[in-house]
Amino acid sequence: MNIENPNESLVVPKWLNKSKFESLIAKDEPDFTKIDQFTTVAAVPPGGNFASVMLRVYLDIVMKDGSQKRKSYVVKTMLESDKGGKAVNEMRYFHKEQQMYSTYLPQFEKIYRVAGHPVQLMPKCLEIGEIDGNIYFIFEDLSTRNFVAADRTKGVNMEHMRLSLRKLAELHAASVIYKERYGPYHADFDNGFARKDKIEHSVRRFEVKAPEYKAAMKTWGIDECYLKNFPTTEQYGKLCLESLNVDPQDFNVLTHGDFSPSNILFKYNENGAPSEALILDFQICKWASPTQDLLMLIILSARKDSSYKEFDNIVRIYWEYLIDFLRVLKYKKPLPQLRELQSAIYKKNNTFSAFFAVMNHLPGDLLPVCKENNLHTFNLEDEVGKSFRTKVYTNPIFVEVVKELYPICCNRGLFNFEDY
Repeated sequence: MNIENPNESLVVPKWLNKSKFESLIAKDEPDFTKIDQFTTVAAVPPGGNFASVMLRVYLDIVMKDGSQKRKSYVVKTMLESDKGGKAVNEMRYFHKEQQMYSTYLPQFEKIYRVAGHPVQLMPKCLEIGEIDGNIYFIFEDLSTRNFVAADRTKGVNMEHMRLSLRKLAELHAASVIYKERYGPYHADFDNGFARKDKIEHSVRRFEVKAPEYKAAMKTWGIDECYLKNFPTTEQYGKLCLESLNVDPQDFNVLTHGDFSPSNILFKYNENGAPSEALILDFQICKWASPTQDLLMLIILSARKDSSYKEFDNIVRIYWEYLIDFLRVLKYKKPLPQLRELQSAIYKKNNTFSAFFAVMNHLPGDLLPVCKENNLHTFNLEDEVGKSFRTKVYTNPIFVEVVKELYPICCNRGLFNFEDY
C-alpha cells in the first residue's frame, strides 16, 4: 500500500522516532522483534486541524517468524510556539484534553458499560505523555477500522446529522451522570474558546479579523439591514464573557465545545450509509448548555438548503436521544423538556457559539485545501494575513452558505449584539 502525505509542509517533531513506539508495539504484538521501517505523514490536509499537529505513523515491523506486518497510529501534539502553540498552551487546551482522555471519557464509557449499554465515544487513547513541555497523545488509527472524515467543504446530510446527534447525546448524558456521582469538573472546564483571564486575547483576535469580515459582508449580496448585525469590539468582549455564564436553573452538560463535522469520524455500511460515529478533539469542553454544541453543529454542517432549514427538527432529534440515554443511565432529576432546550438556543450566554462558528470556523471549513489554511496565517496582522482572510471570507462556497445563514441568525435575534 502506498503511503500518501496530505500535507507535505507539516514539520514532524524531532522526538517522534522509532524508539517512541517500541514498548507500545510490544504490548500490541508480543511476537514483534524490531521496527524495520518508520514513516510519518500528516494525518489531515491543511485546514483539517487548527490547534494541534496531527500525524499518522506507519511502522513496518518484523515478527519472530521473519514475517512482516504494518502497524499505524495517530499522534496528536502541540503546535510550535511561534505557529500558534503559545496561545493554545496559554488556553490550557491540551491540559483539558489530557484530563478528558485520562479520566472523564473512560469513566463515561464505564458508566454505560455498568448500565448494560456499552458505547464507544472516542478513539482508543494508547498513551499520553509529555516531552520537552509538549503534551502528546498516541491513538489507535481508526482508518484501519474504516472510519473516515466527512468532506468538511460539503457539510453533512441528515443521515450523518442524526448519527452525530446520537453521539453527542451519549456524551452529554454520561457527563451529567458523572457530575451527579462524583461532583463538579476541574476548574479548566469553566472555560471554552474564551477564558475570563484571557478575554483581551479573544478580543485582539476578533479585532484582527473584523475589518476583512465586514468588508466581505458588503459583497455577499445580503440585505443592508443585516450589515449592522455585527458586534463592536466592546460587544464582542461582553459576548465572550457572557458565554462563560452558566445558569444553574438550566439543564447543563459537559459540552464538547467544538462540535463540528471535522471532529466526527464516520463508518459506512455496505449500502454506503453512515452506520457508526466517534468523536475527536476534546480540547474545548466546558460545563454549559447543550445548545452551545447544537448551535455549532447546525452552523458548521451548513450546506446550501440544509441544516439551518432543519434547525428546530435537529434540536428535537437531539432531545429525543438525550432523554433515551438519561433514562438508560437512570437519571434521577426531572428530564429536560424540549421547550426548555428550544428556548435556551436564544439565551445570551449561548450566542457566542453561533457567532464564533460563523466568523471563525465556517469560513476555514469551506475553503478548498490550501497550505496557508492554518491558525498562524489566519491570525497574522500583516498583508499576508489580510489577503488570506479576504480570500477566505469571499470564497464563493462560503458566500453561498453564509448569505442564507447570516440573515437566519439575525432574524432569530441571535446576532442582536446591542443586547450586550
